[in-house]
Amino acid sequence: MDQTHSMDQHRVASLRRLEERLGHHFRDLTLLDRALTHTSRANEEPGGTRHNEPLEFLGDSVLGFIISDLLHRRRPDGAEGEKSRLRAHLVAAPSLATKAADLGLPDLLLLGRGEEKTGGRKKKALWSDTYEAVVAALYLDGGIEAAHRFVREAFAADLEAEESHAARDPKSALQEVLQARGRPVPEYVVVAEEGPSHRRIFRVQCVIDGAAVAEGEGHSKKEAQQAAARAALEALRPPRETYRGRVP
Repeated sequence: MDQTHSMDQHRVASLRRLEERLGHHFRDLTLLDRALTHTSRANEEPGGTRHNEPLEFLGDSVLGFIISDLLHRRRPDGAEGEKSRLRAHLVAAPSLATKAADLGLPDLLLLGRGEEKTGGRKKKALWSDTYEAVVAALYLDGGIEAAHRFVREAFAADLEAEESHAARDPKSALQEVLQARGRPVPEYVVVAEEGPSHRRIFRVQCVIDGAAVAEGEGHSKKEAQQAAARAALEALRPPRETYRGRVP
């Protein structure tokens, strides 16, 4: 049964082009349309058009699961804390907003008149929420296989970059960065030891120029130092141009 009768042909054509970018042909195109419908639009439509908030909730969980699965498959014996950090970085709002912009989702958002007038289409938080909703739509229409395939391809370069970064020795990399800037080598200070003796957790601060700039945890002092150094590298990294010249 054709589920697109309630949409105008221009909207249907736009969603079909989005399907090509997503790599999935929807059996129910209204699911994709709903993923791109903000609550402000639904509140202005007679009868209360269905909006994407419930899909955002589902998409957040589906995306987190798939990224966790991909990280585990790449490094099944990797440290839990490191993989949690990578997952958090990959699914953070700025990362998802960039991917939403690359797909052209901001232009396809259905917003209410008030939200449109107040610059809602430029709100990156809405972009990342919409990306999660689209992931949920893929999952509901095509199952976990469709969602997994899309996420796997969308995050392939990010996973490679993160893995390459993680493979480096963060302590050595941090020391190189500081020396290049004419700053002293860092100190690593154990600030806490917790847990039973067979499962000890160490918390270490990375101190530069007498100031603590980052902390890290691990099951050994060395692991905690590396985690602290990695966090310090992130803190010292200059801001990136994330949105590639799109709407500021």
